[in-house]
Amino acid sequence: MRQTWVLGAVGDVFLNRSAPNEALHHVAPALQAVDLLFGNCEGVFTSAPHYAPTAGFRLVANPSNAEPLIDVGFHVLSFANNHTVDAGHEALLDMLNMFRGRGVAAVGAGQNIGDARNGATRTVQGVRVTFLAYTCVYQAGYEARSNVPGVAAIRVHTHYYVPSDGYARVEPGCRPHVTTFPVPEDEEGLTRSIAAARATSDVVVVSFHWGESTKPASLTQYERRLGRLAIDSGADVVLGHHHHILRGIELHNGKPIFYGLGHFAFDMPGMESLSTEQIAKWREISEYVIYPRDGYPLLPFHPDTRMTMIGLCEFEDGLIQRAGFIPCLINSANQPVPLTLSSEEGRRILAYIRRITDEAGLRTQYALADLIIGGCEAIIAT
Repeated sequence: MRQTWVLGAVGDVFLNRSAPNEALHHVAPALQAVDLLFGNCEGVFTSAPHYAPTAGFRLVANPSNAEPLIDVGFHVLSFANNHTVDAGHEALLDMLNMFRGRGVAAVGAGQNIGDARNGATRTVQGVRVTFLAYTCVYQAGYEARSNVPGVAAIRVHTHYYVPSDGYARVEPGCRPHVTTFPVPEDEEGLTRSIAAARATSDVVVVSFHWGESTKPASLTQYERRLGRLAIDSGADVVLGHHHHILRGIELHNGKPIFYGLGHFAFDMPGMESLSTEQIAKWREISEYVIYPRDGYPLLPFHPDTRMTMIGLCEFEDGLIQRAGFIPCLINSANQPVPLTLSSEEGRRILAYIRRITDEAGLRTQYALADLIIGGCEAIIAT
């Protein structure tokens, strides 16, 4: 008899607040209703940080703040991102051991490059599901090496060139075109890892921390390339994050690429201490750059980033049947709240997803379906 089960996935999670147990209050029923739950842990839970000299914003919180992530039932967390080495190597390894000791599979980081690239396998209704995680966005020195702890990195080249159209070649100072592409050796390593996981598992899920965070809807060339390469190499689902702003979903050969899950429950307190000069400088770069926002002390991001989702993939045994999401809106207490399409906010998020999907040149359509998770309506990608 065939068994149906659901994978749930969210983007960046990191709790650093006075009442962390309240962070996931509204979405707990939906998160606990899925059979397998994934998230990207975007920070370090430690009481003994040794700050990395290359760290930008240091995302560090006491280990007690991690308890709600464990309690709500995250089965797998990725640590392949640009913040999990903020507090140093020892803190990273202690955190990985803490989560693993509590039954949460940790992927994408480790005591060396081999450990960081290792997948984690969970069994759901007799189906073996292996997760792999990588980051293309990371601070110098955060990458794991043969004898150095860190994250599983995929290196990406950026090339700027003068376009050949119009007057570009005769006008100094013209805006360059930008192209990005992964380092070939890292692509080869990715395909080998996926093939190895495929050989021993029924389902393979690949997570990427990637992309450009200061533009809505933007998908870089390397994101499209890596996402499709992962599917072509044997992955069943690709989960993307880092942008803080939602991205569209692509069905590549019938399998979903969630280009950007957004952030979900992601705390960045203390931004009010930034100087007026620093804030003004960042605002000149883009309105999507991080700086304090009135009424949202834990979420110093553009209002568009308050729209988020719980990604969903429904399987029948080891075969994916459909993919979609539950729309959510982050409130002023930095709590994600699930929405229905009968609400104005739910319709607004669906309209936003449709628009950014179109702007990215993806062909996906979205519609309400008969999939209810934890009492929440799911929108299906077709």
